[in-house]
Amino acid sequence: MQYVAYVCLLFIYSVSNAVNVDYELIQQAFLVRNNAQAPYSNFHVGSAIRSQQGNIHKGCNVERCSYTQSTHAEQNAIDNMIAQEGPAKILAIAVVAAPSTQKQEFLDFIDAEIIFGEPLGVAPCGHCRQIIWENSFNDPSVIIYLVNVNNKKIYVTTIGELLPCPFGPCDLGISYGE
Repeated sequence: MQYVAYVCLLFIYSVSNAVNVDYELIQQAFLVRNNAQAPYSNFHVGSAIRSQQGNIHKGCNVERCSYTQSTHAEQNAIDNMIAQEGPAKILAIAVVAAPSTQKQEFLDFIDAEIIFGEPLGVAPCGHCRQIIWENSFNDPSVIIYLVNVNNKKIYVTTIGELLPCPFGPCDLGISYGE
């Protein structure tokens, strides 16, 4: 019997409160959340991405009756970024997620408490974390804003904290967009 050992280089990248919060990005995530099509889960998600070029790209979740054809908000925003810019690096991403019955507006969060390094908002699923990583271009410091509408807090974390042992294009010898 042959044993294979996998080595995972753990490079958690913490975020500090020296980061300037990108309120414009968070506002765009709030706005696009209103466009979600989620008749099955009634859980609306909005996501906005700031690309390395400084552009903002948005996406919301779109559910289909064949669940595997549904689109996650983060994936939708990243795909929109790639459609507009080609392979592009993410600088930051904001995610606003809550049941459709929770009507929240960005203005309600102007004075929200900002918490660094504790991902206690509704975080991207594993599928979306992988997609975010692939367009982080091996940069674990890409900022992720998680808006928690239940406690009126904005959590600031990184893809390195949410996906501490990533597998990405470089593991396959691929480098794009650099």
